[in-house]
Amino acid sequence: MAIKYNSLNVDEKYSGILEPNLYYNPVLVPGVTCTDKYETGPAGQIYVHKITTSAVEPGTPGRDFTDTAVADTLIPIQLNNNFQRSYKLYGVQAAAVDFALGEEALSTATQECREGWMQSGLGCLVQEGTAATLTTAITDVKDDIVKTRAEIVKAKGRANVVMCSPDFYAQVLLAAGKEFTPTRNDRIADEGNVGVWLGMTFVEANGLTGSIKYYDSTGTLKTVDCSKVQYIMYYDETLSVITNFEAARIVDSENFIGSKAQVEMNTGYKVTNAVLTRVRKVATG
Repeated sequence: MAIKYNSLNVDEKYSGILEPNLYYNPVLVPGVTCTDKYETGPAGQIYVHKITTSAVEPGTPGRDFTDTAVADTLIPIQLNNNFQRSYKLYGVQAAAVDFALGEEALSTATQECREGWMQSGLGCLVQEGTAATLTTAITDVKDDIVKTRAEIVKAKGRANVVMCSPDFYAQVLLAAGKEFTPTRNDRIADEGNVGVWLGMTFVEANGLTGSIKYYDSTGTLKTVDCSKVQYIMYYDETLSVITNFEAARIVDSENFIGSKAQVEMNTGYKVTNAVLTRVRKVATG
């Protein structure tokens, strides 16, 4: 469309600098909010042994041992969540714009796959975690957190991460005040809102809303409703996020003059011990 200043047609230009797209905060970081320790090499499914245990009861001195057979259970982690994005880049398009179309398309595809990868991990955490006892509206934030932590501790567990919805994270900031210590960790992206309070790392997961999909360890597609989730308290090593394939490329197309920017990731998700998690929801009132 021609633009006129008074009676003169003026030039039009398109900026070679792109407006950044927005993505959810990257909150899944191995060693901080999840683990990849069970990654063992080429495999489509990994089984983790868990030895069966029970506390020893006391007896009287001067007796023989009673043998107990070793037993275990197997925890499957199926690497069955595949994320792909492929952008077609016609040569005539790349020649007609004043920015690196291939690089931008590859960057966008990478961010989109990473966002989907992260969202599915959050869905797994909510779906496979243990429901917290409290379901009423949260009025006293500190009291609520301490009571939920007590549930995990009484079950012989511990917690070091609280993954928060944006609304609950705001409540934490207001309740904690100066007690809330911002933390900078080069393993968590700068845009992630993270802080330490009550001995636990609080992470704002702005993607913890709506419905999230992921394939569980049985190969079943789960659609997880996160709309009522306030926070998930857990021990970071109980959320396994294992990726066995990740690739990005720009390849020439055989069908047209141009190329394709392609990204692919393949990952398995599993809460290996639900006892170490508590999913705090608010029931519909």
